[in-house]
Amino acid sequence: MTGAANTDLFGEFAWHDNAVYGIRAEVGDPDRGRWHSRLVLDIDHILEWICGTDGRYQFSVAPATLTFEDVTDLKLALDQGDSGCTVALQLPTIDGIERERLVDQKICLDRPYWRWRIVFNQPQNGLISFGASSFHQRLRSEGVVTGSQQFPTDRLRPLPF
Repeated sequence: MTGAANTDLFGEFAWHDNAVYGIRAEVGDPDRGRWHSRLVLDIDHILEWICGTDGRYQFSVAPATLTFEDVTDLKLALDQGDSGCTVALQLPTIDGIERERLVDQKICLDRPYWRWRIVFNQPQNGLISFGASSFHQRLRSEGVVTGSQQFPTDRLRPLPF
């Protein structure tokens, strides 16, 4: 499923329990007339939750790139705590993505602008917040059915675009 940079598609997406394995900022070069500011998340997107006859779930999962455009005011809070260096790193997983339209916006005056919140269920109290005009998501492969909510570790994830 690919979402165009049309905010009307927002309600068609669900990101609950999607693992995030990459976060990057892409910033243009104003001296060369390249004006862009993007937040890019590499995620394992759950395409479908499949309930078996035995009550166990399987998942159709595909690597995807979720990009937000015209980003401002980025705040990251992904604190996995201090275990005394005994607990291994875990991939952050999204609980949900929320947005609120800004009425008195100062950027992108020709289109709607939103305040976004990516709330995490892992780590607990994890949050990414920012302003952005739009988003788009691109799948990097077909979905793979697996017993995990993440793309199978025995397969290579296709590289981001």
